Amino acid sequence: MNEQLLKQWASQALDMLPYPDERFPPSAYYRFFQIAARNLQPRLSVELGVCGGGGSLHLALGHSGGKVIGIDLVEDHKENTDYIKRHCPNFELWLGDSIALAPEVWLKHGQVDILFIDTIHTYHRTIMEFDAWEIYLSDNAIVCLDDLNRDGMEAAWNELPGQKLRLDMLHPGSTEGGFGVIWGLDHGWK
Repeated sequence: MNEQLLKQWASQALDMLPYPDERFPPSAYYRFFQIAARNLQPRLSVELGVCGGGGSLHLALGHSGGKVIGIDLVEDHKENTDYIKRHCPNFELWLGDSIALAPEVWLKHGQVDILFIDTIHTYHRTIMEFDAWEIYLSDNAIVCLDDLNRDGMEAAWNELPGQKLRLDMLHPGSTEGGFGVIWGLDHGWK
């Protein structure tokens, strides 16, 4: 993984037409997930904080041969998650705490290749989720975070280890926007 490749995927995502179903927002970073999954061919992708399901949908569409796990406390957009289940048999929705479920997902499916942290966007929760999942990441994993412009998220972003690239053009906005990718994590124990 390198900056040039990530920037190329971001550029492609900005030029790509959105998925043609209006229930999912046409966010450019969702299209980035589809391109990343198509190129990385992840065995396992995990979205923490499914909400409307756009991230999970695009990860599943990008590589139908890989498993996509969406984790959320509640299924508050059931119509969307049902749509994903119907159209993407590689998608599973897990309900529960994103931190507590990390070892269970690993035991059932193995290491994570793409992790998208998209829950409540606070400093403490983001750090706790990253710490809980980092040990289950593959050597070539990427970790994506959005809403980096929210209070506390810039501090979390700066504190997280690894090589990092901000691709804010994929999620513009001065208070809600911001998007970044982390890679090259040294787990030490591997």
